[in-house]
Amino acid sequence: MSGRIKAIDKTSVHRITSSQVVVDLQTAIKELVENSLDAGATVIEVRIKEYGLKLIEVIDNGTGISKDDYETVALKHHTSKLSSFEDLTTVETFGFRGEALASLCALCESVTVTTATTEEAPMGTVLQLDRTGRVTDKAGRVARQRGTTVSLTSLFTPLPVRRKEFERHAKREYGKALNLLTAYALVPCTSGTGVKLTVSHVSESGKKLVQIQTDGSTLLKNSITTLWGSKGLENLTPINLKFQVEPDSALFRRRGLSER
Repeated sequence: MSGRIKAIDKTSVHRITSSQVVVDLQTAIKELVENSLDAGATVIEVRIKEYGLKLIEVIDNGTGISKDDYETVALKHHTSKLSSFEDLTTVETFGFRGEALASLCALCESVTVTTATTEEAPMGTVLQLDRTGRVTDKAGRVARQRGTTVSLTSLFTPLPVRRKEFERHAKREYGKALNLLTAYALVPCTSGTGVKLTVSHVSESGKKLVQIQTDGSTLLKNSITTLWGSKGLENLTPINLKFQVEPDSALFRRRGLSER
């Protein structure tokens, strides 16, 4: 090791910064589910193989990815959510930094995106991405209704120490991911028109076990019943809270609005 100060190579920088965006299994899944929610999906399926060690797959019926966005969909700091710092005051989506897919590409053995827009369905395009988020192959075509499927294999393989830690505690990390997805089933998935969320685990032998399944209802009590049964409501009391929030004068001025 040289004692001189010099720049870290770009590949190493990408891996280091990506591991700060995606720190564990639940973060990886969260980023993909939020992408689906931002795409207006009403049906989301999360498939996890071998506690996330082998495969993580999120399937949705959102808007799909336009052909014009194929080349930039996974590039770092490329996003459709904002174009300048000032746009942060009006962002209403989960994601906006353009880091999720780019980081996952750097941290997985492979990342594949299968997508179809309304115009392209019932055929979809398969995008193969490299470690930098660039498309290496987009010639694949498969049957696909509108929406997007993102498949990740061997999370944290490029980081041997992080991978070994993940392998040692895979079941614990999987439990954390289920807890997070349960929270999403209760709140984001009951907003708007409702989102049907299904989470399943696939064992090494191929046995599939559904862990979470909601019916897409917009009523919180229905989701609670679906997740924990009717007894889950017995010790809960409905509350209605209202808060008085002072308007941000600077925000109103930027939007050209009156505070009254």
